[in-house]
Formats: sequence, structure tokens, C-alpha cells
Amino acid sequence: MNSEKFYDDFISYQIKSGINDRIYSLYKRLCKYGFKKGEHILEIGCGIGCLSYLVARKAKNCVYEATDISPKSIEFAKAQPALSDIFFQAADIVEYQAKKAPFDKILLFDVLEHIPEDKHNLLFDKISNWMHSGSVLFINLPNPSYIDYCRQNEPESLQVIDQSIWLENLDGNLTSSMLEIDYLETYSIWVENDYQFIVVKKKKPFTKKMLSEQQTVLEKIKGRLHRELRKFIYKYPS
Repeated sequence: MNSEKFYDDFISYQIKSGINDRIYSLYKRLCKYGFKKGEHILEIGCGIGCLSYLVARKAKNCVYEATDISPKSIEFAKAQPALSDIFFQAADIVEYQAKKAPFDKILLFDVLEHIPEDKHNLLFDKISNWMHSGSVLFINLPNPSYIDYCRQNEPESLQVIDQSIWLENLDGNLTSSMLEIDYLETYSIWVENDYQFIVVKKKKPFTKKMLSEQQTVLEKIKGRLHRELRKFIYKYPS
């Protein structure tokens, strides 16, 4: 079974599960980063639009583009009145031509593990070209150790393509596309440590910024007092 057919048939499951714990958790994580008026957002692997619905309600007046490999999922999402302002298009993301680039935020949630790993370089090259210097790419994927466990013990729970995406491989692919990991968290939804949330930004040349030059006079005084107090308390060497 190819991926398009698999996810066309996956719609009934998505409708039944709706805004599940994973989707709501991702929405709350995005909210911590905030949304600005007029932002351009791209959601890759939008499915039937459950996360799209939550984000669009929060990100008012944003320019929202969403894509999925399943034409039937896109057809379902387009039919929802609450999603009428979102530009939906069915496509294989590796071949997709973005319409609203560059984007301020790109959402790649639980998609990467379903794309053949030999295509990841091409994917991240495309994504990098859709980003400006201040853009943020958000990635969510299953803990690779959990995928390995499922492959050995619960293979029926895996999708048509379900790979273990190890950090060293991901980091290498990001680096080759001039992207870098800014934050990574392993967290739990249904199984302890079953997911990883990753924040990626454009790679920039390192610039030396002295913290002391960014401090107020009061902060400098506090810092000096703390250093003197530390010397008094911890008399080493004595």
C-alpha cells in the first residue's frame, strides 16, 4: 500500500480521535511561542485539519497554508467552514511548491518518520528555502527508541512507513541545509518518553555578544555583590 492510499483510508481514525492528547499538546507548545498578526504559517502533514483548526483560532489574521499527501484528507478539511481561510493543497511534501513562502512558522508534526529517510536532505533543503532569518521550524516525532520497541513488539501499531529518526541523523540533515536545533525535549503523552519536540532555526554565523554589555547598571551591581558574597562563603583555595 502506498502512503497516499494509506492516509486516505486513515481519515475515519482521524475523525474518531479528533483533537486528541497529542494534537492538543502540540497546540499548547506552539502557544508558548506566541503568534503575531499577519504571520505566515505552513503546516506540513495537516491531515483532516484538527491542529489547523486550533492554530487558526489562536493565530488571528495569519496567512495559513497547509498540505497533506492524502487528497481525501484535504478534501475533508476544505469542507469545514471553520477552516475556510486556510489554503489547503494535497501534495507529496518533497515535491510541494509553497504558495505563501517565506514562512514565519513551519509545523512538521509527526510527519518526518513517515517520509523515506533518503529524501530528508531534499525536504530540509526545501524547508530552509522557505524560511527567513527569523523563521522557526517546529518538529514533533516519536522517540526512535519507542519506534524500535514497537517494531519488535507491536508491529501492527506502525503505519505504512514508520522509521526511527535518530538525533545524529536528523542533526546531520539539518546542518547540511543550514539549519540547527535550538531546543529539544523528550516528553510523554501516552507512554513514558514516547515523543520528542524539536525547535529548529536558520543557522547563523556566531557573533560574540558580551552579556555585560546588555546588562543594566542595577544588574551589574547585583552581579558584583553576588561574586563578592560567593568569595566570602566559599573560601577556596584557603
